[in-house]
Amino acid sequence: MMAFQGCTPSMQVYCRAAQRGTLVITASKAVTHKKQVILLKDVRGLGKQGELCEAPVGYVRNYLIPQRQASPASPAILARLQSERDAEAKRAQEVLGKARAMALALSTIGKFVIRKKVGTSGQLFGSVTTADVVAVIEQQTGRSLDKRAVNLPEIAALGSYLVSIRLHPDVVGEFQLVIQKDTSA
Repeated sequence: MMAFQGCTPSMQVYCRAAQRGTLVITASKAVTHKKQVILLKDVRGLGKQGELCEAPVGYVRNYLIPQRQASPASPAILARLQSERDAEAKRAQEVLGKARAMALALSTIGKFVIRKKVGTSGQLFGSVTTADVVAVIEQQTGRSLDKRAVNLPEIAALGSYLVSIRLHPDVVGEFQLVIQKDTSA
């Protein structure tokens, strides 16, 4: 028998089978192994930064990890990612709760009064701006709001107007804005 020097054990079996003429080669289908990774950058076709996703092992090993676009997902990293998601959900609930509380405060107060100078015909000198409305709300409630969130109707004369303010994508507060004549000086 021939000595197979420098060959691995699997190569030796292959060579012995070839010598006997009983070589049988079986082709296996493509193996679709995937590996979980956490993306460190946005990867087109795979996901956004911070997401957990599955990618083919070769793609992970040959491209994503060397390019520092992903890191392998270990149990410790998965636990940290889950705790970050839980903390983010808790923060979102707190923001929603504060917005609902502010909407309740606005509806409880009910009306805010702005005093403006008027002419002899009852027309306002100047206009009532969203900044004026936010200033009055801050004076009454102590909370400053974004003036871009105020939906103010056209105000040209004295009277009462319904104003709405978007406090959160899911919460809208409404109140009455009363424009009165300024009698000072």
